[in-house]
Amino acid sequence: MEQLVDNRYRIVGPLGTGGMAEVYLAHDDVLDRSVALKVMSGRYADDEEFVERFKREAQSAAALSHPNIVSIYDRGEAEDGTYYIAMEYLPGGTLKDRILKRGALAPRTAAAVALQIAEALRAAHAAGVVHRDIKPHNVLVTDTGDIKVGDFGIARAATSSTMTRTGSILGT
Repeated sequence: MEQLVDNRYRIVGPLGTGGMAEVYLAHDDVLDRSVALKVMSGRYADDEEFVERFKREAQSAAALSHPNIVSIYDRGEAEDGTYYIAMEYLPGGTLKDRILKRGALAPRTAAAVALQIAEALRAAHAAGVVHRDIKPHNVLVTDTGDIKVGDFGIARAATSSTMTRTGSILGT
């Protein structure tokens, strides 16, 4: 049986998994387009801090509009209590996948990638958002080879955060 999330997103197949969520290729039946659907792991559904962090990811990233930042389309809670974020689907996969498949980037390519990541972070910082988890796994590649930063799951407002205890370090 085909899985339908929130009477809208039809799961096509898995794209990846992370610490607090699984990401699926899904079809948005309302807008008739492919999306990446990030679904919070059920084991965190009763953890208020994780739920809040997951919701904040969508809000942090949705506030950002930039060619080098993954677009957020929707966030919600399905009938079964599952929290999800619908975002732009990038068929090129992650920078980590690309490096594992083809090896280290050529110096000129690495510089171009670093510049695009820096532009994304500049835009986020200008909007008061600090990413805190930049790594090849959270950098996606478009079908044209451009770069988009995703996974603002542990991002925080540049001014303050109530999500981490004083003195604790969170990020990569």
